[in-house]
Amino acid sequence: NFFSPKITFENHAFRGRSSKSFINEGRLVTIIRKIKPNDYLLIQFGHNDSRKNRPDLYTTVPDYKNYLKLYINGARGRGATPILVTPVGIRDFNRDTGKFNVSFPEYVLAMKEVASELDVPLVDLSLSSVAYYDTLGPIGTLSVFLHTKPGMYKAYPKGVHDNIHFQENGALQIARLVSRGIKELNIPLA
Repeated sequence: NFFSPKITFENHAFRGRSSKSFINEGRLVTIIRKIKPNDYLLIQFGHNDSRKNRPDLYTTVPDYKNYLKLYINGARGRGATPILVTPVGIRDFNRDTGKFNVSFPEYVLAMKEVASELDVPLVDLSLSSVAYYDTLGPIGTLSVFLHTKPGMYKAYPKGVHDNIHFQENGALQIARLVSRGIKELNIPLA
């Protein structure tokens, strides 16, 4: 919705994957085989990398940085441009102030360090999403995240209270933030 119709997107994201498991499943290899010069690879991981209770997903911060470099170097090796996108914030706020917390801060920082080290364009979705949530407040963000009443969606007949995933409106707002971040990079894709 936020790009010229000349731009074609291929979504290779797959739910519940970390930077490590995505590679271990061969998903990065598939992308690298298909990507062409002048393509862009948007890279966003961090949520599932932080899951210490899931050894198949959990990635230490140093390993996370190394995995990000594999994505970056793979894209560059094929003449494509990588763009790092920091992890989007989840619905987590300070109960006293109502202000939203930065989600996965060590992974956000690690990604920024890799972007700086390898001179990779970066969209700070962590920063922009938290700022957006702060404008809505804790109650307002219920319409962004997957908080529904019973019967609202067939997939959730009893309703759902999910502070990580988005309703359609929320996904649209996050897409708007990503597109705005790309525009601010002042690159040809913008």
